[in-house]
Amino acid sequence: MPNGNKRSPFLASEDWWSVYLGLFLVLLTYFAFKAGSSLDFLKAAMPVEWPTKSLGAHFAANIGAYIAMYLILLVLTTIAVAVMGGKVDNYIASFTVLFIASLVILIIGSQHTIKHYGLEYPFWSLVIGLIIGNFTTLPEWFQEGAKRTEFFIKTGIVLLGAGLPFTVIVSGGVWGFLEAICIVAIGFTVAFTIARRLGYDPRFAAVLGAGGSVCGVSAAIAVGSSVKAEEKHVGYVVSLVVLYALVLIFLLPVLGRLFGLNEYVTGAWIGGSELADAAGLAAAAMVSDNAVKAFTLVKLNRDVMIGVLSFIFATLAVTRWEVAASGERPSAMVIWERFPKFVLAFLVASFITTSWVVSLGKPAVDAHISANLTTIRTWLFVLAFLCIGLNTKIQDIRAMGRKPIIAFTTVVLVNVIVGFIVANLFFGGIIAAPLH
Repeated sequence: MPNGNKRSPFLASEDWWSVYLGLFLVLLTYFAFKAGSSLDFLKAAMPVEWPTKSLGAHFAANIGAYIAMYLILLVLTTIAVAVMGGKVDNYIASFTVLFIASLVILIIGSQHTIKHYGLEYPFWSLVIGLIIGNFTTLPEWFQEGAKRTEFFIKTGIVLLGAGLPFTVIVSGGVWGFLEAICIVAIGFTVAFTIARRLGYDPRFAAVLGAGGSVCGVSAAIAVGSSVKAEEKHVGYVVSLVVLYALVLIFLLPVLGRLFGLNEYVTGAWIGGSELADAAGLAAAAMVSDNAVKAFTLVKLNRDVMIGVLSFIFATLAVTRWEVAASGERPSAMVIWERFPKFVLAFLVASFITTSWVVSLGKPAVDAHISANLTTIRTWLFVLAFLCIGLNTKIQDIRAMGRKPIIAFTTVVLVNVIVGFIVANLFFGGIIAAPLH
């Protein structure tokens, strides 16, 4: 059949548009800084911790930053949606509602007591999204924005790569990298094996492994996208990640004190065992600044594994799982078409910021580039997590039964045990004590 009207994947794919937007934002912050008019004002588009600071005064002084953030995200994503063939009017209206809801979520998550206990925006995004999505009927026009979960998260993951320059990881020595490798390799193997033995599709097993062993929500969504997992399965794993991340916030610091671990070992243990960056940071902060240092080193190395695992499992999905289902061996072009392009952009962004750290110095890159991109990434992640909640149905979770919970719980326990062992080996003086 003729396909003259078929849209080019370079224009119609959310994967490619996440690459364009993500790298555009990375380069925009750099060239703005080099031109002497940095985008530092965007950093103010995050609610302050209240009531220790005045929320009203913050908004009065920085309302322009929030408007700018809204316009930047609206304009860029609307261009993408328009080119991809979406309904622009519906998208603009739905994005505006999502943005306002995201602002409310960020305000709730920045409350002093709530933030202290790690109940930050991932938790509130999912909870509020689940409540709205399961107890109300969303209008059809709203779906134009609510269905853009992967677009938001993929663009955010590209920006995450910009926050992981390799010089930062290398400067911490090899020990954080080795701990991350142990955690990811063992945790993923356990998750995948158990899930397959329980009779689950390899795609769901891959998402379970990613959520439990790598970088929680971001990894689950990235790997899920790479293997074309069902959206409800990804939403299920994301819900489990948030739940267990909250438990570990309180459990790991308590166990660290109970076992008499020093602050570096406790921080490294949290870095190897926690499922989400925000939750892990909250847990490490309950211990000490040195624990935060060790946590960051290990967790950064785990985060880097997103790209590696997405590549591996995208290749497996195309060359093995789909071959087994269809009996047809794919061509190299099919493999490339299915490969998650945003993963490449994640790595490109990391290499770019690595070069900037070398040429400009880490303090300048952190203050004028990384901090701005982190703020934009946070907004994208709130939008994505909110959309996950809106599109996750409680009845679908119930229908999954207890088996996935058993599999995921096992992975969490394995991570905690392995994390304890390797943190003591690499940070407790048994093999080496790289941090001081």
